[in-house]
Amino acid sequence: MNIALLIIDVQEAYIGDRRGQKEYHDTFEYINETAALFRKADKPVIIVRDIEGGNDERFNNVEELVVADSDIEVLKVYNNSFWKTNLEEILKEKNVDFVVLCGNAAEYCVLATYNGAIERGFGAAMLQHGIFASRPNGLIDIYNNRALVSHGVIKYMLSSIK
Repeated sequence: MNIALLIIDVQEAYIGDRRGQKEYHDTFEYINETAALFRKADKPVIIVRDIEGGNDERFNNVEELVVADSDIEVLKVYNNSFWKTNLEEILKEKNVDFVVLCGNAAEYCVLATYNGAIERGFGAAMLQHGIFASRPNGLIDIYNNRALVSHGVIKYMLSSIK
């Protein structure tokens, strides 16, 4: 198995106003720690940015998101990060067959990208505690109906992959 992390729409325009909300107290920590595991294992970390509303400073990644020079950026204008982007080509070029998704928003772009991955034959799971939602019950729907993977399981998986 070859695995990649997709960090979706963690941008000022979409979540900058949610800083300090109880539901997302540890979300940045989970995303950043998981990304660090992927980088340490030399596995792709792909930062997806939605620029449908523009590409000015409001659409930059939030300052809490740790981004490395080795990360790959994909720009999109639709909910599904695969639709009319080069994401699928990047994953195939890197022989990735499984993606872990995190970011914003559970009910929209993360779910659309999850479905897009499955439709294209990739295995997929969402990072537990690594997803923002637009509404309070948005995470419950995702957690009850889609595959999840925890930071601890990812840590084990990445240490076991040769």
